[in-house]
Amino acid sequence: LKDALRRFFSIPASPRAKADISKHFKALRRKAGLTQLHLGRIIGICRQTVSEIENCRVWPHYTTLDRFCELEKRHIEAQPVRFLRLPKHWR
Repeated sequence: LKDALRRFFSIPASPRAKADISKHFKALRRKAGLTQLHLGRIIGICRQTVSEIENCRVWPHYTTLDRFCELEKRHIEAQPVRFLRLPKHWR
């Protein structure tokens, strides 16, 4: 399975795929309030690599994508649940 993933993610990415990954990286980083440096440290890459991914210059390594997806999953799970405001007569 790892060999299949390695081959799949080593295929040169289309400009549209790079743009999608770029948007994903930027959106999560900004939503989480992280700098490129902090995001890079969390997923094990340098700030410059985060910048290159966000500016569509490089396609991230499959292990980087895997770590990023795990971070995104943890971030989504950590989102607080918002409850509807109950009318006063229900309180």
